[in-house]
Amino acid sequence: MKSIFTTLFSLLLFIPLSFAQKNQIKAAQKELKAGNSEQVIAILSPVEYLISNASDEDRIHFYYTKGTALVDLANQNINTSKNLSQAVIAFSDLITVENESNQYKYTAEAFESLHKIKEGLVNSANEDLAVENFTESSNKFYQAYLIDKKDTLQLYNAAVSFKNANENEMALKCFEELKTINYSGNIEVYIAYSKSKLKDEYFGTLNERNAQIQSGTHFRPRQEFQSKKAEIYKNIAMIYVQMGYKEKAMKAISLARNLDGQDLSLALVEANLYLETKDYDYFDNLVSVIVESNPNNAELVTNLGLNCQNEQYYEGAEYYYKKAIEMNPKYADAYVNLSALLIEKSIKISNQMNDYLGSSASDKKNYSELKMQKEQIAKRVFPYLQKVVSIYPFNSSVKQLMDSMNMTNINNSSRGAIASDE
Repeated sequence: MKSIFTTLFSLLLFIPLSFAQKNQIKAAQKELKAGNSEQVIAILSPVEYLISNASDEDRIHFYYTKGTALVDLANQNINTSKNLSQAVIAFSDLITVENESNQYKYTAEAFESLHKIKEGLVNSANEDLAVENFTESSNKFYQAYLIDKKDTLQLYNAAVSFKNANENEMALKCFEELKTINYSGNIEVYIAYSKSKLKDEYFGTLNERNAQIQSGTHFRPRQEFQSKKAEIYKNIAMIYVQMGYKEKAMKAISLARNLDGQDLSLALVEANLYLETKDYDYFDNLVSVIVESNPNNAELVTNLGLNCQNEQYYEGAEYYYKKAIEMNPKYADAYVNLSALLIEKSIKISNQMNDYLGSSASDKKNYSELKMQKEQIAKRVFPYLQKVVSIYPFNSSVKQLMDSMNMTNINNSSRGAIASDE
């Protein structure tokens, strides 16, 4: 009995609220006809929380009136992005209600409005993209995709824009969705062989390619379709790397390399991940393939050495610096980096020598052994530094380094003599 009274009491409370809601909707429709869109939103906002319990007819009028007013405000450049986003929700709700109630009073008009909103969002997003305003373009492309999920190109555009805006979580969400729906994004590319460069060149349009053919600089024209799948997997992997999810990154890279085994940047990222996890054997195996494929790229191999040095894989660092020198005996950076590596070892030995300045027999023995190691390193470093000077005779910083090493050796020799005298 008590529950019956409670239900009746609730109904009695709801009746005046329902009438108030109807009146608010009618007032909003009147303001919409008068062109007062801001007033429309002001009238509807206080009763929006009640709309889910309203009749189908009231809900239809509510969503239509609200959506139309929001579009009008956006057209007046008033909070354009926010108002269009809310308009999309209003028209989508309108279509859902009319579909569920088999009433199709505004459905066609709502679809037309959504189409125009989407078109406007894409055009605006492309304008933002042209000036590298990636934050704005990404949100607009994503909104356009939500309006029409069959247009998966806008999801791809959103993913790339989010990535360029460094919004990794949203970029990852979009790329993962592209992966889930098996998006390929096949695009037609225009190719011709360059007589001067002796290799294929890619052109953005057919007219650009044909112009080069007619000018006689290129021949063998052809078209190909290129898939975006490898790029999607690569981006997923790169984002996981940036976010510190190494295991997920490794899996994503493996999938990406199955699609594009020739991508050098992917191969390097994969190798560096294994370097970071201290799996030096697997790193060296991966890198051996990269080096074999790039037999004359001393810069690439020097960078591999630098990565090893940064990860304290000193044996690997020395090997790759020497490999780079072997590839190109005039590549100065390899000599400089190898010298820096050896000097770093020398500094560590100097610090150890400071611990054995005592007069005991063991201190003298340890000091002598470390001193010998340091002298051997100095003998190895000097030829590399001299090679740098021979390549770049005016490299004052290398000359200063050689002078400072000479002074250090003199000081250490005198300190050693003092220790021995004692």
